[in-house]
Amino acid sequence: MASPLAGLTVLDCTHVIAGAWCSLLLADLGADVIKIEPLEGETTRGHPKARFKAFDYVNRNKRSLAVDLSKPEGQAVIKRLAKSADIFVENYRPGALDRMGLGYAQLSAENPALIYASVSGFGLTGPYRDRGGFDLIAQAMSGIMSFTGEVGSTKPTAAGVPLSDLNAGVFAALGVLAALHHREKTGEGQHVETSLLESAIAYTVWETGLHLSTGEVAKPNGSRHRLAAPYEALKTADGHVVVGVNNDRLWARFCQALGDPTLKDDPQFADGRSRVLNRDALAERIEKVLAAATTEEWVARFEAVGVPSGPINTIDKALTDPHVEARGLLAEVEGRKFTRTPLQFSKTPVEVKRGPPPLGSSSRQVLAQAGLGDDEIEKLVASGVIGVGEEVKA
Repeated sequence: MASPLAGLTVLDCTHVIAGAWCSLLLADLGADVIKIEPLEGETTRGHPKARFKAFDYVNRNKRSLAVDLSKPEGQAVIKRLAKSADIFVENYRPGALDRMGLGYAQLSAENPALIYASVSGFGLTGPYRDRGGFDLIAQAMSGIMSFTGEVGSTKPTAAGVPLSDLNAGVFAALGVLAALHHREKTGEGQHVETSLLESAIAYTVWETGLHLSTGEVAKPNGSRHRLAAPYEALKTADGHVVVGVNNDRLWARFCQALGDPTLKDDPQFADGRSRVLNRDALAERIEKVLAAATTEEWVARFEAVGVPSGPINTIDKALTDPHVEARGLLAEVEGRKFTRTPLQFSKTPVEVKRGPPPLGSSSRQVLAQAGLGDDEIEKLVASGVIGVGEEVKA
């Protein structure tokens, strides 16, 4: 069966994470993604830990074209490819590709149906337009670092994953799919853009909602939910268990599982508002009970009465969890394992068909498919405009 985006061609003119994550999602959904890299390779191909290359985990399912974009001949190659491409994804600083003749206005003039997606630190307009943007900067400026961390902490803490990078990539992919739908109806392509800062702010949905409604400014809350209790990590005999009790029905079941008959009817915990206002006293009382058994035992007890709960896994345990394995989240290709895009389709499967491409491995193949003759291709290779590596046969 064909994948959902089979037949679409994507030019991936990105580096590092945010833009590459967008094109990876499109690749996993079946698009033919051509990774455009400098002759020396994209920066994330190298890493201090020799066995780990960040490049590999955001660039599987793609083909590699190595080209020198600083030369007019290299720019001409990309323009030629863009004439027949469906999608162009980039995350250079605003204006950088325009100066090379590879901006939206220039490429869409030759291919009006082209969907051009831009991911930047701060967007294509506004006073911060020309600033460099990284995930850490976006997490800080979005407010996320001001309310991440333990209760009462004044030490700025970032999320443990590059939240704004990955979110920007997802939003860009979503925008591309919406633009494809528009193109199906009108035949018109368009420019889609998002930024790390806006993508980070978009995910502060509870915190922005709270502030816009009440004026309250969020502060670090540890693992606690701002609107429910107990909804947090709590100590057990051998570690912690996380529970999600966000209504009175679950509260009654939670108290049943704890085996504390007086807790449910204690007036200071009588309803959701009371439990949030008195959450410190509530946590202290609950943890005295939880200390009598292990995390595994408590998860079993909570599960038996339908209370959402779970252990705090390290990454190795998360990947080998029997449920994760049953869902097939890990895909193996070319003797290596990768996490696949977490979507399930009943008719058009998501597949990891190939691992990360060797640098320039598809250069000749891509150019030949674009209509360049053998002599023309070899001239570009000989002049140092095009790089070829461990090649894939056409």
